[in-house]
Amino acid sequence: MKIKYKEPYWVKFQWDISEHHDNQFVTDFDKTENPIFEDFLHNENYIITCNFKIKNHYKKDDICMIFGKPGKNLGLSYNSQTKKLAFEFWTKGEEDKFNQVTFPDVTEKEINSGITVSIIRDGNKITIFKNFKESNSISFDNNLIDDYKESSFFVGCSSPDCDSASHRYYCEMDMNYFSFLNNVSEIDKGKELYESELHNLVIRNYYDDLLFLYDFKTINNIGIVYDESKYTNFLERVPEKYIK
Repeated sequence: MKIKYKEPYWVKFQWDISEHHDNQFVTDFDKTENPIFEDFLHNENYIITCNFKIKNHYKKDDICMIFGKPGKNLGLSYNSQTKKLAFEFWTKGEEDKFNQVTFPDVTEKEINSGITVSIIRDGNKITIFKNFKESNSISFDNNLIDDYKESSFFVGCSSPDCDSASHRYYCEMDMNYFSFLNNVSEIDKGKELYESELHNLVIRNYYDDLLFLYDFKTINNIGIVYDESKYTNFLERVPEKYIK
């Protein structure tokens, strides 16, 4: 699915589709803000996997976020000047500490043609993977800063209403897959999930820990991307009033 520049999406709400699942009709009145997104990135074990591409001619900020959270930099970033892809975040301490782990083997050609990356947290260690092969890792001392305990998790930027324009990190891109698997830190499980047929998800022993999964093949009448987990944490375009 194409995510346009300055038209990001967010994972924020849990939707009630009990009355209209068959025709995929969802209104503004049957969704509730899901509190799990306040601190889910502070959990000690999870896997984030996405498949995306950013073509050379796509409009983007010099540094853009494939996905991210508001506050000090957190997310999967791409620097179009240095051609570097990285996962970055801040942790607590006497002074907050910036952490960045880069993908040393990701090329501009791969960003342009499409790539699958995974970020695994296992305790106080982040390991990143390209196409399910380990690429790099970083260890840290304390948990993530509390700035990230906000309910919005963005795709296509990190902070659309930030006062500083340079810290909004907008990006035009094609996003083809995005999932979050909680309480799991084995890359084999992430790969298995990525390669699974959707109708087989319910038989996986980690199905209850699948917080969201979007393959961008089911989009309803008002542009909501359906979640293939059981929690209906649909992906929604951010309303214009929150965009600067």
